[in-house]
Amino acid sequence: MFTKSPSRQRVVAGAVALAAATAGMMLATAPAAQAAPGTCTTASGSSSLSSLCTSGTGQHRVHAVLNPLDPRLPQRIILGNWAPVGQASVASNPWGAGYVVNIWVDLAD
Repeated sequence: MFTKSPSRQRVVAGAVALAAATAGMMLATAPAAQAAPGTCTTASGSSSLSSLCTSGTGQHRVHAVLNPLDPRLPQRIILGNWAPVGQASVASNPWGAGYVVNIWVDLAD
């Protein structure tokens, strides 16, 4: 007849306790959650587009769609640089403010 060894039960119980303690320590030392950028504004000048976010963390960029100079051509997508909160994302607008169809801000944590 086979019986379980008491030493094996202690090893398993010790491993479970160690795993639980490790998981608890990982939760206690987890970094704070980041929030996406917020309070964002956009601007469209005669030769540039920009976005600025002033709250949260992460990065943002200005994103716009322009109508083409020749209406037979497709619309053009303009993307600014990824910038941290508090700094502006800027993109060149080669055709001027009158060709901007839509402008918005892309966000990343």
